[in-house]
Amino acid sequence: MLVTPEGNCRNRRQALIVAILVAWATGLLVWLSPSLWLLLGLSPFAYWWVRRRYLRRTAVLQQPFPDRWEEILREQVAFFQALDEVKKVRFRQLVQVFLDEVRITGIRTKVDATTRVLVAASAAIPIFGFHDWEYRRLREVLIYPDSFDDAYQSTGGSEEHILGMVGLHHLSGVMILSKPALLAGFAPEAGTHNVGVHEFAHLFEKEASEYGLPPEVPWRVVRQWVRYVARELARPSQHDPDINPYAYTNEHEFFAVLAEYFFTSPELLKRRDPTLYAMLRGLFHQDTESLLPSVPRRGQGVDHNGPCPCGSDKKYKHCCLAVEATSD
Repeated sequence: MLVTPEGNCRNRRQALIVAILVAWATGLLVWLSPSLWLLLGLSPFAYWWVRRRYLRRTAVLQQPFPDRWEEILREQVAFFQALDEVKKVRFRQLVQVFLDEVRITGIRTKVDATTRVLVAASAAIPIFGFHDWEYRRLREVLIYPDSFDDAYQSTGGSEEHILGMVGLHHLSGVMILSKPALLAGFAPEAGTHNVGVHEFAHLFEKEASEYGLPPEVPWRVVRQWVRYVARELARPSQHDPDINPYAYTNEHEFFAVLAEYFFTSPELLKRRDPTLYAMLRGLFHQDTESLLPSVPRRGQGVDHNGPCPCGSDKKYKHCCLAVEATSD
């Protein structure tokens, strides 16, 4: 997503090759038909077309980072707070490029600076460990005023329970997030829940399967992860009671839910299952357990096996938590 020296050099080389090929082709056409001499201008246009994204990103990164955005990151994003000053610069750049290239649209709700920055932070956190990687398919993030249903509708009805989703079919390239859930994911009492990180973990998985894994991710770790997940999902009676039960819906939700744990409460995850933590550290190329203790500890929320606060006499994990966690 950033303009790295390697990526910029590669892009410039690609632009030159395209420009040369276009110049050769147009030169041949003009030789055959001199009346087509205007086509000679296509070569510099082709060069610019290939270079345009890198040139725009370079211009964006030369702009000062807004004070309000900085305030939001420092007050609400624990991941950013934990970074050293050099890495904070890179995180800010990821936020700048993301907000320049991805539209964030409110559906019957206002999209303010806080919402925009927290969406961008949600996108930056899962890919922060990769040198040169980006979300290629994402064009727009829709912000809903509440949860929504499988038809992407949000009218305040009792059947609505989804807090986030990577769009499919006619909404391909679109992500939908519940505004209250997005904000709650960065609150101190959020515990292991962060719907923004959850959905961008889904998107990372989709992008990696379509465009290939980042070079920092070893295939050995991927194979280990696939075997581990298959084994966990195959034995429902032995599911970890400390892990959100929604994780065991399928292999995709297992990855997204465990990504939430990895980026919100890594010390809890590592204590419960060091092997699982090590695999996620390899998949995301980050060591969050070493990073996040430098900021105040996040609350762990309501005891999953305790009574639900809604007064239903059910366990929290079988009541409101199960509904709240349905985010894809």
